Amino acid sequence: MERKRNSVLRHSRTADFTYLALLLIVSLLGYGRYLFHAPIYDFYNFFFPYRYSVVDAISHGAEPFWNPYQSMGLPAHADPQSGVFYLPVWLFALIFGKYTTVMCGIEFIFHTFVGGAGFYFLAKHFTKDRLPAFVSAAFYLLSGFFVGNGQHLSWIISAAWLPWVLFSFVKLMEEPGLRTMLLFPVVFSLMFSGGYPGFVFVLAYVLVAIAIYYVISGLYHRRKDILKMTGFAVASLGITLCMCAPALYSFWEARTEITRGANLDFSKTAEAFTQQGLLSLLFPYFGVGGRDLTGTDPSMGSIYLGLFALPAIVVGLRRNRNTLLWVLVGTAVLTLIAAFGTNIPANRFGFEHLPLLGHIRLPGLYRLFFITPMLIVAAAGLKYLKDNWQEHRRSVFITLYAMAGTFASSLIILTKLSDDVLLFEKVVIGALVATPVFLLAAIVCHFGKSTRVLALLAVIMIAEPVVQANICGTETIYTADDVREQLAKATSAEGFPVPDMLSSSQKLAQKHGLNALWTNVGMFVKEVEYDSYNPFRLYRHKHMLQRYDEADSALSLPIVFFPNAVVYDTLPHFLTTDTAYTALKDGIFVANSENAYCQTVLFEPGRVEINVRTDEARPLVLCQNYYKGWQATIDGKPTEIATANFAMMSVQIPAGKHEVVFEYRRPELKWLFMFQIIGTVLCIALLCGVTIRKLGVRS
Repeated sequence: MERKRNSVLRHSRTADFTYLALLLIVSLLGYGRYLFHAPIYDFYNFFFPYRYSVVDAISHGAEPFWNPYQSMGLPAHADPQSGVFYLPVWLFALIFGKYTTVMCGIEFIFHTFVGGAGFYFLAKHFTKDRLPAFVSAAFYLLSGFFVGNGQHLSWIISAAWLPWVLFSFVKLMEEPGLRTMLLFPVVFSLMFSGGYPGFVFVLAYVLVAIAIYYVISGLYHRRKDILKMTGFAVASLGITLCMCAPALYSFWEARTEITRGANLDFSKTAEAFTQQGLLSLLFPYFGVGGRDLTGTDPSMGSIYLGLFALPAIVVGLRRNRNTLLWVLVGTAVLTLIAAFGTNIPANRFGFEHLPLLGHIRLPGLYRLFFITPMLIVAAAGLKYLKDNWQEHRRSVFITLYAMAGTFASSLIILTKLSDDVLLFEKVVIGALVATPVFLLAAIVCHFGKSTRVLALLAVIMIAEPVVQANICGTETIYTADDVREQLAKATSAEGFPVPDMLSSSQKLAQKHGLNALWTNVGMFVKEVEYDSYNPFRLYRHKHMLQRYDEADSALSLPIVFFPNAVVYDTLPHFLTTDTAYTALKDGIFVANSENAYCQTVLFEPGRVEINVRTDEARPLVLCQNYYKGWQATIDGKPTEIATANFAMMSVQIPAGKHEVVFEYRRPELKWLFMFQIIGTVLCIALLCGVTIRKLGVRS
């Protein structure tokens, strides 16, 4: 009996590994072209330079907590989209040593596969069948969210770990124990540290809804288990908070320092999903067609699920007997409504009165919470059809013939009636893909009476979104080779050269011939930008630049300088090396001698070394934003840091020759991050041990 049991378990594991390997192949087929092209839009203008700078710092042995090049220096660890505490980034840095366009493609494909693998286990939990779970997982990783938001790395990371979080939480509620208690903290902390915060805000409500369902269900059916479930859930939550501690601490600390720390105005939200975008369910290429077609950004216009998922969803809804799945369907409906943002005025209530939701600037992210439950329903529908194949085979191929005819008819009608070239292109391409695919599937079902034909049907089902991903990817995932060449040139800098002057992204782009990378060039060429594109901005820095923004003027200052005078003022001014401004009335200074000299000898993330010489005691100004954690020494002795020009750092230098060191020291972050790493490794090790023991593996 024991031998038979072990044989069944080994077969089960082999089947799972086979399907996971197939999902990796699907990821490569759908997105493999990414490896030979450059990322598009926000990816190369924001996420790529941030990834490059973090990986570069790690590979050179520097701490990546401070980004010295963007917006005159920022605490990278406090930016939720930087990935400083995202453990896979550290692995990539240790393995590859440098972030390139190929590495960018590898990371994207890795996360699509992770998302597909998580969805496979989530769907298998609901259906208890691998084939429907595999098909729906392929639909998920090729869905309109992954294709549409391919340029938003933190969004893709959120989508990659979301199914894992849902799966681990459901398992924790149903089977409270050591294994389920440890899995949830690992996957949630990965989603939290690497993803976009808005997804965590929405996810919190989904998890609460699931927990309420299990509590109510337990009160009716298994009251004795509620205490056990609650105990393991609380323990898991405690571990989760510990593993999220470095990011949580950083975000909480920065909440009063950044320009996006407060709730938004509902009318200021942007890029909501639109009614036109519903056409993406049938024509995914339409969903990435741009504002002229969808009325929103190309990345937010698609909720494509895979064409074969649509009839499967209808079957799944009709045959569903799982109450929890109905709860998830309810969340899908609510989140789809929320995705419309200001297009549906009723959304204002949730935005203004429900905690956390008022921080969501881009309602289009809600689409993911519609796509996920609906594809679980699709898996349930496919499971039902598989189990009742002989009974419903005729209905299936009739439906497939009808859908092939519908797409063929739309192709003919549009060819004759459409005057809109863009609409014609987007819809016709979708119809040209869908018509033969549905026709082929119908023929296979018509003449294939055995259930073995389902494997071939699954291949046809998945082939359709693979083709669609390759068609749509050129619009929202990867771009032309000229950007690839510029990125290769931009990432060729080695070490940490000493910058001389503050500059802007646009000037640096022209100076280095990197015009396509006009938003954050400083992180590539390792020169300090006073103005670059980043939604994470410090209030004091924004205040300093107020006059420059109003006058559309440029700021020109050396990285470090001795001002001849320091005057008191609370209003921003145009800045020069002659005069600096202080908010302290007792900080006024006027130089008696012009004989002062300073030279920056080291400039790396979190550390600046300067040699100075002066005939009189006077303030020295460093063009880096002041933030908690900066410390300064003069000849090895600590000295106080003051602010100059509202945002820059300044220290008082005594007469003579000195060595001045500014250092960003955050020992508490190091300890918290070390606990995160150790906690993650221990949890994974214990998970592996418990799993091996449970599966009855014998050496």
